[in-house]
Amino acid sequence: MKDFTIFLTYSGISTILFLILLLSRTWEKRKANKILASILVAFLLLFLTYASLYLKWDFLTTVISPLGVIIPFALGSCIFQYIKTIYTSEVDFKRFMQSLLPFGTAFLVYSIPQYVFGLSLDNKTSLFQIISFLIPFLSILHLGYYLFLSHKLLKRYRRLVKNNYANINTLDLKWLSIWIRGFVLFLIIDMVSGLLLFAYPISLLVYTNLFYLALLIWYIGYYGVNQVQVFLISGVQQEFIKKTNSQQKTIKTTSFFNCESKEFVKLKTQLETVFKEQEIFKKQHLSLKETADILDISDKKLSYFLNICLASNFYEYVNTHRINYFRKKLEEGAAEKLTLLAIAYDSGFNSKATFNRIFKQQIGITPVEFKKQLNKRSQSFQ
Repeated sequence: MKDFTIFLTYSGISTILFLILLLSRTWEKRKANKILASILVAFLLLFLTYASLYLKWDFLTTVISPLGVIIPFALGSCIFQYIKTIYTSEVDFKRFMQSLLPFGTAFLVYSIPQYVFGLSLDNKTSLFQIISFLIPFLSILHLGYYLFLSHKLLKRYRRLVKNNYANINTLDLKWLSIWIRGFVLFLIIDMVSGLLLFAYPISLLVYTNLFYLALLIWYIGYYGVNQVQVFLISGVQQEFIKKTNSQQKTIKTTSFFNCESKEFVKLKTQLETVFKEQEIFKKQHLSLKETADILDISDKKLSYFLNICLASNFYEYVNTHRINYFRKKLEEGAAEKLTLLAIAYDSGFNSKATFNRIFKQQIGITPVEFKKQLNKRSQSFQ
């Protein structure tokens, strides 16, 4: 068990250091990546705190533990600021510093006394004992609160992406959404194991936390290695978010939209013509702005027309046409000469996984099952 734990520790450290190195290539141009690097450093300190406790590395525990206990105060704020920086493309330095005040306070009243006076469990004053019990509990609550705020902001951001792009697999930060949920589960595990440690002081409870943190590190490491475009936020992404945010300040409320007016009936006809006759959905990187330019209207107006009058968003609207085109090609016998994936790419999709997921969502069965049904139907007519 100890050898495997050492492997977990070193693999976790090397993964985080590699990701920080990966981020260092772009953080001069992308402010969000500097904050993401800070998140990884904070996560590394938290990970090393559990590793040193389980492996009983006394020196590392002395150096890391006073900081590792309070690091959740900084970690939650950094995660929230990271998403906010992606969303607004700007860093609100003043508010960011304000959100780190609990971390600074905990450092003064808890970490510094540990480093300066070397207070052990045996010689702590009654006041410091109270602080020692309160700080870990408050840090977990603080982290949980900011994870909740981060999740809400991330949902808002992902809606914006769907309103502006047809293919979002490198833009929607789904990996971060899953990682945040995983972190929430870690907080629950940590609180339960912390309570159990009072009654059953066994090292296996610490190992559970360490192993789960290693899983979270490997998960984010997978995206860092295999999906670099997802991990490193693109400049195009930040540009569209900044533009969208500035537009929202001038958008009228939905009550002013009359979907039955001649203007919007005409727009619906034009939109259907552009998609069905010109087949612009076949362009893999089609954007809302590009479509609006073809229709000679503002992207703001097109977005609201899709949202309000068609009860859809740009992502869903485009992919509905792609699925319909794919079905049409299969019914015409295209699968006899081409693979399903080739037809999917010709329809405008740029990812096999995304295509399969959207097809099943809209049709209820997989593309392979749909093809089999068509074959059975054609055989019955022969």
